[in-house]
Amino acid sequence: MEIEAGTESTNWEVELDDPIPESQSVRTSLYPIGGGQSYDTVSAEVRISETVDGANPVGTPYGTEPGVQKIEADPDAGFHSPYFLYTPDIRSIEESVNDSRERPLVVTASPWGEFEERVEGARRPDGGTTGRIANAMNCPVVSVPLTLTEGFLGLEPHELTLAHEIEITDPRRERVDRQFIAMIEDAQSRLNGGTFTIADQVHYDGGSAAADFIERVAPLHPEYINALSAGANGYSFLPVEEVTDDLPVHGDPERTTVPFPIGAGNLEELTGEAFNKEAWMDIEQFRWIGGEDQDPDDPDNYTHKRFRGDHREISQAVEEIFGTLQVDDRFETSREIYDHLDIPATFRTFEGQPHAPDWEYRLEAVEFHKEQIEEDFELVHVALQEFASEAHVGDTVTVSVVATNRTDVGSSTTISLAVDGTEVETTDVQVDPNSRETVELETTFEETGEFILSVNGTTVEDPVVVDDEESTETDTQDAPTAADTEEDNSTMDQDEATVDEQPGFGVAQALAAVGGVGYLIKRRLSNNN
Repeated sequence: MEIEAGTESTNWEVELDDPIPESQSVRTSLYPIGGGQSYDTVSAEVRISETVDGANPVGTPYGTEPGVQKIEADPDAGFHSPYFLYTPDIRSIEESVNDSRERPLVVTASPWGEFEERVEGARRPDGGTTGRIANAMNCPVVSVPLTLTEGFLGLEPHELTLAHEIEITDPRRERVDRQFIAMIEDAQSRLNGGTFTIADQVHYDGGSAAADFIERVAPLHPEYINALSAGANGYSFLPVEEVTDDLPVHGDPERTTVPFPIGAGNLEELTGEAFNKEAWMDIEQFRWIGGEDQDPDDPDNYTHKRFRGDHREISQAVEEIFGTLQVDDRFETSREIYDHLDIPATFRTFEGQPHAPDWEYRLEAVEFHKEQIEEDFELVHVALQEFASEAHVGDTVTVSVVATNRTDVGSSTTISLAVDGTEVETTDVQVDPNSRETVELETTFEETGEFILSVNGTTVEDPVVVDDEESTETDTQDAPTAADTEEDNSTMDQDEATVDEQPGFGVAQALAAVGGVGYLIKRRLSNNN
């Protein structure tokens, strides 16, 4: 459209060739009729409540629909029980010039009870601690109703020499460690169809029986686990085969071999594969227990105590290495041994709390996972804004990028500008939770020619053409600055506006829905006549 000089216009409506299919960023620019440098560019985040029929989406974050879905058992894929997959409802993002669209899968288990009880316990992966992690960090969750047989993983009887009397007849109980991995891989394949990708390693969270489950699975498949939080068990798996004289154990063990599942002493004998200690030592761990999760008066019969005489050989080893009391002996001995072995783990005793601590204490596990995800993954999306593609010798061209953080934790990122492959400016930016920041990078051209710009290694499509004509004023940028838009340093909720639920609305109508945009364009017209 054309706007006659000297006039003021608001609420222009544009007929779009293609409707806007879903919530996304909309941008409009104001140029001289004869072409050249733009007067101003305004961006706005527009929310659409319903998908437009027949319109192709910009790209969903994951390859699955938001919400919880039940994935039925698939023996051909390696698992004989169903599992539940939760995909958080997050918005699509525009192209990012950094690797900010990878997240870990968060996993938990419901191993208690009969099959129907386990399935019922697993059907809400969007609740509890895993739901908190998912919604805070934009991560999907898998909840599995897998269980242990007599405390073991369903290894074949002829391999499981410590429990040769156990006969596995239910396929749902066979090698549940492998079924666990098969479920993870199946979920990853479903989720990877969107604009986000799922990391190879998962985050695991569980307490009591769910903690005991990962205690036994992690040593067999440590390469699949990035971080775990486990609690209410007392003892912790030891990545050693033998008790050495310097190991700070609780008692004086008769045998030096530390058998599975409390150690790695006979793992190769059981599975035919050597224990991958290096991969296990790379797992970040958060271990917790309620300070009252024991019974000093009758420790042998305490309901929640692991290894109370079942499987005599292992129970004896546990008593000799870790002691009797769940908290004072086993948990504290585990802490001392982990410190001695330099295992990356945090131990927390929740004083005055029972086997199932109050919610405020369990949130510490949530914070642990959020911190680990922030440390290991790029959370800030960096989007390039328009800038001048023509300049004169001596001009300074400013490239604006918008750094957006859509998680519940503050995070930082590094943004660099390069000209013809040579870095000319680098800056670090800290972005608050659910906020965005506009960052401006500058470079001055001292000679004529065509120059290729790149941000964080991503090449800008159009080169900057520099001629030798003198410029009467410095071209800065096409993109809105923080002062122009007044959008920066505010929360994402303040940036967004909800548009009436009608498909194919016009760009001007969308921008008018974001307060102040019409005024910004009018002001720029006035300033530039």
